[in-house]
This record gives sequence, structure tokens and C-alpha cells, in this order.
Amino acid sequence: MIPLLMFASGVVVGAAALRLLKSATVPEEWRGAGTTARTGVDRAQAAVREATLSGLSAVERTSAGLRARLTPEPAAPADAEAVPEAAPAPEARTATPDEPPAAPVRRRRPRKAAPPTPADGGDA
Repeated sequence: MIPLLMFASGVVVGAAALRLLKSATVPEEWRGAGTTARTGVDRAQAAVREATLSGLSAVERTSAGLRARLTPEPAAPADAEAVPEAAPAPEARTATPDEPPAAPVRRRRPRKAAPPTPADGGDA
């Protein structure tokens, strides 16, 4: 019951406050406060915009510099005679018919230790 009374009293006080606000007149010195606040907000917005633009231009310059460093320079075409020939491939060792081909060596990961059993003196 108490929450219902609190709600009802809030509604009544709110309605009374609205009637007073509608009928009250605003003093003359308060009317200029809105335009002053608006100019302050406009200045802050312009400062944030300038900071954003300078940050974005710095990122653009940095990325252009990195792109220039990372892109390979095109090789100038040299004389056709100056191009080195491909080195001959080393001869692969072939297995003789008597021996099987060698399998590649693979290292195995060591196995995990098995949990102790009651026979080994461990808990079950």
C-alpha cells in the first residue's frame, strides 16, 4: 500500500510542478544563457572536428609512408645476356633395387605418464 501512496503523491507533485512551470515567466537574464551555451557547444564541436581531422591526416601520412616502404621497387629490365641461368638441380639419390627407399624421419611426442594404479601404491 505504501508504494501506491508514493506513486500517487509523485503524480500529484509532478502535475503541480508542470502547472507552475507553464505559468511562470523566465527572467530576462536567463534568456541569453541559451545562446551563450550554444556558442560554447559550437566551439567545442569545432575543436573536436579539428582534432579528428589532424588525427586522420596523421594516420594517412603514416600509412602512406609504410606503404612506400613495403611495396617492392620494380626491377629495371637488364640485358637478356645478364640474366643468370637457373642452377642445375642437385641429383637425387636413387635407391638401388636391393634397398627400400628411406622414409622421412618423424620425431614423436613423448607419451603422457599413465595414472598410478592401486597396485603401484597410488590412490584409485
